[in-house]
Amino acid sequence: MVAGFPRSLSLPGTLAGKPRSSEKSRHVRSTSLPSPSNPLISHLGDEIQALRASLSHPHSSTSISSTLSLLDHLLSSLHDLLLLPQSQDSIRRPRSASWTDHLLDDSLRLADAFGSFRSEIITLRDHQSAAQTAIRRRDEPRLASSLRSVKKTEKDLVRLASTIRETTRSAADLADAELAGVVRDAMLVVASASESVLLGVSSVSSASSAVRSLWRLASMPAAPAAKKKEMEDEEWRRRELERMERMEEWMAEMETKSEGVFKGLVNIRVSLLNMITPSL
Repeated sequence: MVAGFPRSLSLPGTLAGKPRSSEKSRHVRSTSLPSPSNPLISHLGDEIQALRASLSHPHSSTSISSTLSLLDHLLSSLHDLLLLPQSQDSIRRPRSASWTDHLLDDSLRLADAFGSFRSEIITLRDHQSAAQTAIRRRDEPRLASSLRSVKKTEKDLVRLASTIRETTRSAADLADAELAGVVRDAMLVVASASESVLLGVSSVSSASSAVRSLWRLASMPAAPAAKKKEMEDEEWRRRELERMERMEEWMAEMETKSEGVFKGLVNIRVSLLNMITPSL
């Protein structure tokens, strides 16, 4: 999890004590971005702060789901900001070419990461389903194989998270440009939250894996157990299967929400390309 983000947006401020004769020039300079009092700017700032705050929570199925929802909302607001006429005018200026190129690269890298994340979630669900079947059938070899596959997928998620750390370059070289500063703040927290989500899913999956199931099955005596032992074992299996079913439902939710984030990143990239590509 990345910490230490700046607490304020790089938005143009109002200079106190300036004579009225300068109001026109200030208005011209501010056309690159809507006024900070614009509801969209205020809303975007609130969403950036909310997403930053979510990263301080310990990884859990609930916190990860909440972070994905906040990510989706933030990307939608950022997209709306880029579509404003003032923003489009700023983006089309030659001096904006550097940070817009970075934004294109970063949005593509993040979209690729979330596309891969969704594939890993599907794979993880398949392995968890196989583990459930093994528990029902008391098939220890199959359970062991499923658990090995789950662990491999969890490691793949950690490796995928490491690739997201590169996606923090947007607008870094144009901190004094109003729109570039807003985009930088948003993309920094988007990248950090994305990395946190991937690491969180791997952590939750690992904590919820059926290692205890494997140990329990391996420790079962070959001879018929006593009645009390059988009842305890059946109760344990019931609870374990219920827990794994809840995990499978959560992973289905992760798959759906990650697809929403993926689409949000693609929308930003497509709209940006449309703005900077000359009309034929």
